[in-house]
Amino acid sequence: MSTPTKITGGCLCKAVRYEVNFPEDHDFKANSVACFCTLCRKQSGAVAVHVHILPRSSFAWTSPSATPAAPLANYQVIKDNLRWFCTACGSYLAWEGNGIIEVTAGSVDEECLVGKKDGEGNVIEKGVGEQFCHPEGAVTWVNNSLGPVTEGVKGTRWKFSVAHGVRG
Repeated sequence: MSTPTKITGGCLCKAVRYEVNFPEDHDFKANSVACFCTLCRKQSGAVAVHVHILPRSSFAWTSPSATPAAPLANYQVIKDNLRWFCTACGSYLAWEGNGIIEVTAGSVDEECLVGKKDGEGNVIEKGVGEQFCHPEGAVTWVNNSLGPVTEGVKGTRWKFSVAHGVRG
């Protein structure tokens, strides 16, 4: 499989769209994260959220209203840390702070993430999901693990975030 150079994504109702242009030297494994933090759980409604870390300069909102305006909004739980979502459908799209953006894997377009499908729904050309959600990437906030439910998630386990530097 070739290394992806660009992907697109957006919210469920398709009102908010984005594009990612990966840097040439982008390390897919090192930037793939499965997060178990309480904030991601509350925002997404899921036990874990797969995100992919990128330099903010690699990411662009491409919706007709490509600036942070309705239906695109953000919520700050922590100062200067933005959780981007669509106000129309509620889709959680990304987290942004400190010059990086973490794009939620579930918001990547299906054709990019899963791949192209034939008329019967069979994948005929693989997408970038295995690279974007690398199975050996980081697993963060493992102190919030749910025993057997989350212990099977592979990757380098961190007690908190990778930035804290404490292995879990």
